[in-house]
Parts: sequence; C-alpha cells; structure tokens
Amino acid sequence: MDHNLTNNYRLTFRYIHDSWQTVVPSPLWGNGTTNFQNVTTNFVGPGSSFVARLNANISPTLLNEFVASYTGDHIFLTTRGPVGLPPGGFPMGFIFDNGFGGKLPAINLSGNAAYGGGFGQDSGYFPWHNANPTYTYRDNVTKVLGTHALQFGAYVVFAQKNEANSPNVQGILNFDTSDKLVTTGNAFADLLLGNVASYQQWTAEKQYYDRYKNVEPYFQDDWRINKRLTLNLGLRVSMFGTYRERYQQAFNFEPSAFNPANSPVFDPNDGSLQQNAGNTANPLNGFVQCGGKGGTFPLVPGSNFPTVSVGSSSNAGCLKGHLFNPAPRIGFAFDPKGDGKTAIRGGYGIFYEHTNGNEGNTESLEGSAPLVLTATQSNVVVGRNGCLAGPNGGYACIGANGGAIPFFPLTVVSIPNKAIWPYVQQWNLNVQKELPYHFVLSAAYVGSKGTHLTLLSNANQLLPVPASANPYSKGEPIVTADNANDPNLVGHAINTVCPDSTLAGGSVNGAPVSGQVALNLAVACGTVTSVASVRTAFPGFNNINTLRDAANSIYHSLQVGAQRTVGDLTLSVAYTYSHSIDDSSDRSDTAFVNAYNFATNRASSNFDLRHNLAISYVYGLPFFKGTGFSHALLGGWQISGITVAQTGTPFSVTTNGLNAFGDNAGVGNGTGTGSRPDLVGNPRSGFSPNQDPSERGPLAYNPAAFAVPTGLTFGTVGRNTLTLPGRLNFDFGLFKKFPINEKTGFDFRWENFNLFNHTQFNQVNADLGPSSFLHLTNTHDGRRMQLGLRFYF
Repeated sequence: MDHNLTNNYRLTFRYIHDSWQTVVPSPLWGNGTTNFQNVTTNFVGPGSSFVARLNANISPTLLNEFVASYTGDHIFLTTRGPVGLPPGGFPMGFIFDNGFGGKLPAINLSGNAAYGGGFGQDSGYFPWHNANPTYTYRDNVTKVLGTHALQFGAYVVFAQKNEANSPNVQGILNFDTSDKLVTTGNAFADLLLGNVASYQQWTAEKQYYDRYKNVEPYFQDDWRINKRLTLNLGLRVSMFGTYRERYQQAFNFEPSAFNPANSPVFDPNDGSLQQNAGNTANPLNGFVQCGGKGGTFPLVPGSNFPTVSVGSSSNAGCLKGHLFNPAPRIGFAFDPKGDGKTAIRGGYGIFYEHTNGNEGNTESLEGSAPLVLTATQSNVVVGRNGCLAGPNGGYACIGANGGAIPFFPLTVVSIPNKAIWPYVQQWNLNVQKELPYHFVLSAAYVGSKGTHLTLLSNANQLLPVPASANPYSKGEPIVTADNANDPNLVGHAINTVCPDSTLAGGSVNGAPVSGQVALNLAVACGTVTSVASVRTAFPGFNNINTLRDAANSIYHSLQVGAQRTVGDLTLSVAYTYSHSIDDSSDRSDTAFVNAYNFATNRASSNFDLRHNLAISYVYGLPFFKGTGFSHALLGGWQISGITVAQTGTPFSVTTNGLNAFGDNAGVGNGTGTGSRPDLVGNPRSGFSPNQDPSERGPLAYNPAAFAVPTGLTFGTVGRNTLTLPGRLNFDFGLFKKFPINEKTGFDFRWENFNLFNHTQFNQVNADLGPSSFLHLTNTHDGRRMQLGLRFYF
C-alpha cells in the first residue's frame, strides 16, 4: 500500500507471508549418522515480514526517512518413518524414563560391517521448533548544505532467537570394531548380539529464548570539493548489546570460577567421578548461571551426584558488555582530467560484527548442564560391569551400571566473560578508464584484515611432550603389537610397550618412560581408563570447547576487469588474483592440532581461491534483422554464457584414517584434529594420476610423500597445504522471442549448465591410511539442460 499523505509526505507499507513445506531425506541437522532414507524430516517453514516507511520532503534540501520493519521466520521439524517402537516394546533398559520411550534409538556401526564398512540411521530429535522474530527501526536524515551532502541517523534492532536444543532423548547406540573389549570383529554382528561399544542419551529437551539489542548511530558527509574531487567521510558507532537468555537458562563454564579443591576424583575401575576426601566435590565446578543467582540444582535420581551447585554471574549473558565501538570510514573519487573518462577511487573503513547466535554467546550454551545432561555408557556387553547373560544381550544392561549413571565427566562449552566484538578493516584503491570502442577497463587492489574473529579450541587439552624429552627419533612412529600389521607401518620394528592405566610399565626402544612421556604415550595408546581422568588443566572435566575471539585473518587481491555494454554485444571479463590467510576459517573450524599453539594453524583459508577468471556475454545474432516473416521466424536470436576458470580450494591431510594412533601426540584433543602426517617427499611428483580399475577416483597427489608421524608429535605437515583441482565450467543459453503482436507472443529458452559435461572434482580423501588416500571422491554437477517456452499476454 502506498499513500501520499500530502505532496511532501509519503507512506508505504509492505506485508509478506510465505509458507512452504518439504520433506528432507534424512533427519535434518541430526546427531547421528544417516545412510538410508526410511527416516525423513517434514520441514515446514512459514515466515512473515512487514515494513512501514515514511518519507518526508521537508524542504528541497532536507529529507527524512523513517523505517520500521519486522521479520519472523519459523521452522517446524517432525519425523516421518518407522521410528516408533514395535508392539511389545524394545528389549532395552533405557538409562532413564524421559517420556520418549516410544521411539527407537539411533544406531551407528563403524568398521567391518555391511554397506561398505559401516552405516548408521538416526531417528531424529523431533518435534523441534525455531523462531527468529526481529524488530528494526531506522531514521535517516539527508541535508544538502552547499557542497556537502550530509546524512545522519540511527539504526536500532531488537532480535530474538527462540529454539530448543537438539537432543536424541531416545539415545544413540554405537557399535565399533575398534572397541576390543566388546566387539566380535564385525559391527553388524555386534548389533545382533547386543555388544554395545557405547550408548549415549540426553536427559531433556528445553526451549531457550535468546535476546539482544543493538543501536548504531551514524554520520556521513559526501563533500564535493570541486568537480574533479569528492571526499566521503563517515563514522558509525556500533553499540552492541550482548546476548542473554530471557529465563536464565544459560549456564557457562567460567575458568576463573573453577576451584581445584572442589574437583571430584576418578574411580580407577570405570572412570566415573566420585566424592573427594574433603566431601566437597562438585562435577559442575566452575559453572555459573548467566544473569542468575546460581545455587543448588537437582539432577537425575540415581546419579553419583544427586544435586550440584553452580555460581552466579551478574552479567545477563555471562559476557560483560562493550558498547562503544567506533567505526570510521573514509573514501574519495578523483577525475584527474575532468573529462569523465578516468576515475580514481579509494576507501578505508572499519566494520564491527555482532556475530551470529552460534558463536561466543548464550545461544552456544543451549543444552548445557545442569538443565540438560548427556549420559554415555561404554562397553555394554554380557559379562562386563555386572551385565548378566540374557536373551537380549547387552541391551538389557543399558542403565544397569550398578545404579551409577555415567553423566560425568562432562564435555562442556565455554564462552568468554567479556564481549570482544570482531571487526574487519577493509581498504581498496581502483582505477577505471574508458577506452575506445566503448570498453571500460578497471584495475583495483582490495584488501581486508579481520581481528578478534571467533575460534574454537580445547581448554582441557593435555600438554604435548617437549621435543627435548621425546624418546622417538625423527621418522620413528609409535609401533606396538596391536598396530604392527598396519600397512602404513610395514618396515618398522615394534618399539613401544604402552603404559597401563596407572602409567606404569611403558617403554620406548627398551628404555622405560615415566612422567609426562608415560602420560602422553598412555593416552596415545588408549590404555588409560579415561582420558578425562588424566586431564590436569581442569580436573573433573573432559573436553572444554572454548569459543574465543582470538583469530585473525588477512586478505589481499588484485582485481582486473573489462566491460563493454553497447550495441548487440554485452561483454564482461573479470580476473582476481587473491590470497586469504587466517588462523581459523569458521567458528566450527576444528582443523587445529594443538590448542596451546594456534600460530601453527595459520595458513591459507579454507575458502582461499587464488585465481578466478569469469567471462560473461550476451550477444544478439546479426541475422535477419528488420521486420517481416523471416525476422519473426529466423531473426532476433540471442546467445549468452558464463565461463569460469578457477583454482581449487585448499585442504589438510590428517591421520584420522589410520589404524595406528590418530591422537599421535597423546594430548586428548577431542575438539580438533588429532594429528597430521610427516612430509617425506614431494606430493606433486612421482605418481601417476590415472584412474585405477577400482571405483576410486583419480589420484590427485603422491601418497608416498606422507608417512605416519614421528611418535608423540603432531606431524610436520601444516594446515591446508594441498589444493583441490581447479575448475573450468561453461554455461550457455540460447533465447528467442516469437512475437504475435505488440502485447502477446512466446519466449523460448534453451539453457545449459556445464555445457561440455566436464568432470570437475571438488572433494578428496585426505585421511592417511585407506587405499583411497588422496583419491578424488566427488564432483560438481554434470551437464544439466533445460528448455522453456513462455507465453506472455
């Protein structure tokens, strides 16, 4: 609706409501593995938005615009498929009764099973609902004052994020042939017999209500100094409010609130937490309630700790606010000759980012203790931990662990206690020149630097063994009787006796090891009862996934382009040579190997695209021009296309696929990559890229250039050292209008994507170990062709 209130005041209003529904062929954003499409997700997403705008022409030189808007999206997820329990129930003793006993648990099989070595099926955590209502207000004043065009105003936002955590309250059953204590050697047989490597279950589903408010006043002066030079001077102050959970349901692990005297002790038999000698043990030692008074909270009856205590935080979102964030901008445009055929432009600006809900704020704390706990029970098989023989194998023993429910030690998320907003500095200098034949050539240098970007690390990682104390010589891997048959270790003699759970008896090349070397070696060998039991930074906890605003990035690029937009031909050519470097490419980037030395993680960004050439064109074919039947039938054809040539993005080589020790340094880094190989050759030479007769794709690099890393090290290969193959893609279209008269006719379209059906690989197996190591495994879409005929009237 548009309404002219007066000649100088205009009111506009827009409202949109859309509703769509689709079925996704797997549990969307699930916790488990999904290989089959018999369990699907009904995905409903209604949304609505409105905007009201009042424009006031107060005078010929004074304008005001006020805008108020609302957007609200909703997501409803429900499960479709055979996930309900059959008549008679399921022969399994759930750890606790959570009201979802009528739903089958998810399963995950790893190693030596059907369907190519393993498979899984998630039964989902639905029903689930998410809503994101956002209210924004903006008032902008424009005043022309001589050679100055002034703009000033403010932008205000009130945002909400209302969603539930995503728990599999019905549980996940894991069957793994690497668990030597329970497996038969075949994960599918383990499923049939009830030999459960581990069982995981969440205690509750909670709805969370996150909020924040932002106010950003701004000012800009576009100053036309003369007809050849214009300056742009501006300042925006980003006054960001911190996230908060409306009902104080967010609980954070705060390192400064941790008291070592309140740490529980570990049971040496099963790795569970027990009271300490002073009877002061608290499994939530260091936890605080964001914006709440803390206190004592009840847990599930039957646990080792029926109640726990948490501290308080005076900050509503556990983060001390930081309101004043000035962001200046400056730019210029210069015509050196004043003839309008050459332009030199440049600019610099600072831009603050409030971050999204999944970064270091209360939304990342959804599903945290003490409101939600995750129980994990390992090695569930008849004959272990009091599990008696019966027709249902270990299934009936789930939850029958002597009444001790293994919720602890916890893996927790920790956000900062002070808001440090990420920001980016951007700058550019470019020259545009009009050339003969209506060509415009441009060349630019564009750069940016990101500061205080979010990264993920593990505050409870064990310290690595110093190089001076490492008993392994260069190129000497960890070899034990258990992994001596690994094909990657052929030619290496058995050189290690792993320490037992008490860190005794370990040796390397016949020399006894003790102290930190014995600790790291026992963790690498997997002989400790629980890695959490030997963590020393924060005893009583497992992994502490910390979100910190500590990453940095830098980007440099040369951008060259040419355009011609006259007559029958519209042509654009753009080339960019760039390099992006960072410590972490995303909040969820887990590519680090050492939480205590992120400098070793600095490398090309995951999305770095070194060379990128794009050519686009639209050309009206110069045949049968004019009027008449021949023109209507044979003339007026138009072709268009986009051709892209670009290098590939980088990837890291890891040791995740090894039968040897993935956590080669023995630091228990359960958040990031365990370790990377040693580089022993040139990855780009000494191999044949031709595809072998198997189903694997072609070989991208030389596998012999990488070796199992030296014992108790992270390996010598860095992050993102190799790149995927480049891409050359042609999209092409042919178009024709068949007019009947001035108002009616037909439009014909023939469009081709990947016209020449080039095989363009975009994925590789980067895990050292399997026979498919460094083979390309996936591609972009093949050729797709579509034809369309549209009647217009």
